[in-house]
Amino acid sequence: MGRKEKGKSKSKSQKIDLEFVKQAIKLMEENGLTEFIYEVKDIKIGLKKAVASSFVQPQIVNVPEQVVTTAKAVSESKKPENENLFTVKSPMVGTFYRASSPDSPPFVNIGDVVEPGKTLCIIEAMKIMNEIKSEVKGVVKEILVENAQAVEFNQPIIIIEKK
Repeated sequence: MGRKEKGKSKSKSQKIDLEFVKQAIKLMEENGLTEFIYEVKDIKIGLKKAVASSFVQPQIVNVPEQVVTTAKAVSESKKPENENLFTVKSPMVGTFYRASSPDSPPFVNIGDVVEPGKTLCIIEAMKIMNEIKSEVKGVVKEILVENAQAVEFNQPIIIIEKK
C-alpha cells in the first residue's frame, strides 16, 4: 500500500504541462516580459528571464533640430575651457544624489576643497548606491546637475578647479 501512495504523490507532482511552459516562454519573449507567474491550486510555475545588464534599448525619436542645436550648445558651454579644470563625469546611468540621505548635508558644495578619494556624490543604479570620489585635489567650482536628477553615462556632473 505504501508503494501506491508514493506513486500517487509522484504522479501528482508531474502535472506540469511542458507545452504550456513553452507557450509561456514564447509569450514572455513576444511581449518583452522578464517575469511570469502562473498559479492554480497546488501548482505554481514561475519563470524569470535573466537580465545580463541594465542596458536599455534606445528608442528613435524625432526631435526638432532646434532642440538638438540648443542641447548641443548647452553641453558645449559646460565644457571647461581652462585646462586647470577637471570634469567629474558619471560612470554609469542612474540617479544623482548630493547627500547620503535627504536629512544629511551634501557631500560637497561649491567652494569646498576636495582631496583625491573624497566622496563627491552618489549615483544610484539598480538600487545600488555608488559613491563617486574625487580623482584630483582642488576646489568645487560647479555642480552641473540637480539632486535626484537622472544622469547618463559619461555626463559631466561636477567641475573641480585643480590645485
